[in-house]
Amino acid sequence: MKPSDLFTYIKTNPFTPDIISLSQCYQPIISFDALALYYYLYSFSDQGQGRYKWATILNHMDFGMKRLEQALDLLSAMELLQVYRADELTGLVLLPPLTVKQFLGKPLYKNLLAQRIGEASVESLQVSGPNKEKKVSKTFSQVFTIDGQVPIAFEPKHDFDWSAFKALMAKDKLLFQDEAEDIIALSHIAEQAGWTWLETYRQAKATAIGQTISTKRLQQSRQARPLASGNLTPQEEAIVREAKAISSKDYLQFIKDRLKAVVTAAEKKCLKDLANLGLLDEVINVLVLYTFNKVDSANLNEKYAMKLGNDFSYKGIGSAEAAVLYLRDLKTGQAVTKPSQPQKTNVPEWSKEEVQQEQTQEGQAKLAALYRELEEMENKGGS
Repeated sequence: MKPSDLFTYIKTNPFTPDIISLSQCYQPIISFDALALYYYLYSFSDQGQGRYKWATILNHMDFGMKRLEQALDLLSAMELLQVYRADELTGLVLLPPLTVKQFLGKPLYKNLLAQRIGEASVESLQVSGPNKEKKVSKTFSQVFTIDGQVPIAFEPKHDFDWSAFKALMAKDKLLFQDEAEDIIALSHIAEQAGWTWLETYRQAKATAIGQTISTKRLQQSRQARPLASGNLTPQEEAIVREAKAISSKDYLQFIKDRLKAVVTAAEKKCLKDLANLGLLDEVINVLVLYTFNKVDSANLNEKYAMKLGNDFSYKGIGSAEAAVLYLRDLKTGQAVTKPSQPQKTNVPEWSKEEVQQEQTQEGQAKLAALYRELEEMENKGGS
């Protein structure tokens, strides 16, 4: 936008803003610039009769275009303003603020306010007044516009049902890491993804670490984009399929069973630490398989696994496909110097044994494909 661009006020039903709510609840979040702009727009609104340059606001408010744009964004984000654009003309719809009680009844808004002024100050705003009966029926002009239509601009869309979300959490025994921060993060992710509260819950449950919701893993799962299968060899595709099929806990257990070993407490902690980095289970599974191949042992080398995990987190690796390709590049890009001696692979011997009869034929084929690929990767890296 430029100062010379035009804007107009879109006609709406008249209202009187709750100045107490604006001062007590909105101002700490939207800043004084946005609050002052709200009062300006309310005071000068002409219900769409004229068109004005943004310069008129800049001159009156005595600040620049950047501060004006930021204030407009804050007002729209807090549902105090709706902005429409048609060609070179911008239309503004000013919305009434929520009352203090309504504001604090929205977990997202309440936690945003608590971040700014503290929990104690928020609690002091929650004063229960005496119960009084009053007429709450709406008048015709409050429901219908002048042309007999029912406006929907003031009605919140797809409001997040936190009571239902928490009810499912209680049923499934899920916990927040930090309720205030998680509510803000979940609201942000859900809005960006266009998820309902139920879709958000399902995704949060699927990416939880144990019984604790992880917003880092939830965001990673939303951003992850599988790579085209043409980038992978058939053996690598087999690794990816297996990595996506089960949880990291079950995947590790499967490998340990093949080694005739048990999962240790340190290995369980390592899986949790990798998850706390924001890595998804499918990524952790590829990492674990590679670590067992790299370090010939019946136990997971937690130090090496965490080293790879930190690299994965830094590189933003969010899928099994990306993990496999990264490890392929890691192997082919290494400058390895070894004494002249017969080539020796460190693929565990157990990976070459015949699969026990209790395994299905499909399982045998998948497992064989995994280790063939790992052996090929090792041979190429050491050549």
